[in-house]
Amino acid sequence: MAFSLARLRLRYLYGTVVSYRPGDELPPRVLEDYEIVLMLEGTASYHLGSEMHKVPPGAIILARPGFREKYAWDRQRPTRHAYLHFDFAVPPRELPPPARWPMVISNPDPVAAPMMRHLLGRVASRKGASWPSLRAGAAEEAFLAVLLGVLVEPARGIGPRGPELPGQVHAGLAVMRDVLETDPCRRVSLDELAERASVTGKHLCRLFRGSLGYPPLATFRLLKMQLAMALLGRSNLSVKEIAERCGFDNPLYFTRIFTRLYQAPPTAIRTRLRRGQAPPRNPLPPEITPRVHW
Repeated sequence: MAFSLARLRLRYLYGTVVSYRPGDELPPRVLEDYEIVLMLEGTASYHLGSEMHKVPPGAIILARPGFREKYAWDRQRPTRHAYLHFDFAVPPRELPPPARWPMVISNPDPVAAPMMRHLLGRVASRKGASWPSLRAGAAEEAFLAVLLGVLVEPARGIGPRGPELPGQVHAGLAVMRDVLETDPCRRVSLDELAERASVTGKHLCRLFRGSLGYPPLATFRLLKMQLAMALLGRSNLSVKEIAERCGFDNPLYFTRIFTRLYQAPPTAIRTRLRRGQAPPRNPLPPEITPRVHW
């Protein structure tokens, strides 16, 4: 999408990253300007009028003037989010009217988060401006115009976007990724996932099946396989080391599960990847793949 910078001018732009203790709340308020909120850690409950939205890490809130809103931060862990406040002198006419903008974007375009971090860095580096009325330069206005375009009218036709996942599914996935990143051999139970998502295990299974096609524990195993595929193609770890990194203490069992899923053993898949061949299709969306730790 092309933007004419002559059609976007800001009165001000400011923002930062803020942290909250478990259970903190932001009392009800009426928003007077525009705000973009990027959840970094923890899952917030965002109340907008009579509606309540679960906002997991990675999700974005796009709030507008007049919103009657309230936040309840994660009760189990600290919460961090980044935010940008701004107001238009001249709004971007290329975009739909703000009344038609999305409110909570649970699965934003992957470029949105780094673009927002870049904008925050530019805001923090500007000198001689008094908070909160920070004047934005042409570069900040240009970046914000593109960021709004990404959020309001995401790109189409560049490949499949993942499903818009319910907040409870995001909460369960967050537990799975945390375990794979910190203690991959630890067992995860349905009760633990349901407690984190604040629903019953039966309801969580319905949500996972409806959005990803698999129940929670089967999804966890598929995440392990997805991580293993990334490590096979992007590391020199042995199959035994990859099995351990993905939470399998028995490499033979890992190989059997991997082969059943991808119709070829890990060593054969690694050979194909090193020859430049495309990897087998993963059953889960690529954007929920756990991070690779070297």
